[in-house]
Amino acid sequence: MIIEIVGLAISVPEFIWTIINFFLLMFLLNQFLYKPVLKFMDERQTRIDAGLAQGKEAEKAMTESKAGFAEELAQSGAEAREIISAARGKAEQAKSERLNAAHAEAADIHNDVYRRIEGEEAEAKKSVEDSMPELVAILSQQLLHSDEAVQNGELIASCINAAKE
Repeated sequence: MIIEIVGLAISVPEFIWTIINFFLLMFLLNQFLYKPVLKFMDERQTRIDAGLAQGKEAEKAMTESKAGFAEELAQSGAEAREIISAARGKAEQAKSERLNAAHAEAADIHNDVYRRIEGEEAEAKKSVEDSMPELVAILSQQLLHSDEAVQNGELIASCINAAKE
């Protein structure tokens, strides 16, 4: 059977087979292509959403860990400053102790030197006093050119002693 519409010849059995083939093709494409592709796309979308959620969680965890690290860094910095401060205090204390010890040692050395100088000065005075009569006798002899000054050493010594008093 052929139907002719506006100059077109259409075969009805062929038209029915075309419609049946079309619906059969649609059914097969739907079963074997569209549904698997849609299922794959839905699974992929689910994985993408899960990945995005994990990314947000990781970003949140990273922000929290950054805050934790910053806090730990601040605590470490405070501890380091305390340690440095304590070390400086100990160093200042050791410095002052050593400085005091050095001052004490210098004072001891100064006192020793002063006592030694006083002792040497006393020795020098005694030596000069002991040799004074001889020196006066020699000086007198040189001035007077006489031997009587040497013989009168005892007289000179008594005069020197009288002059000291």
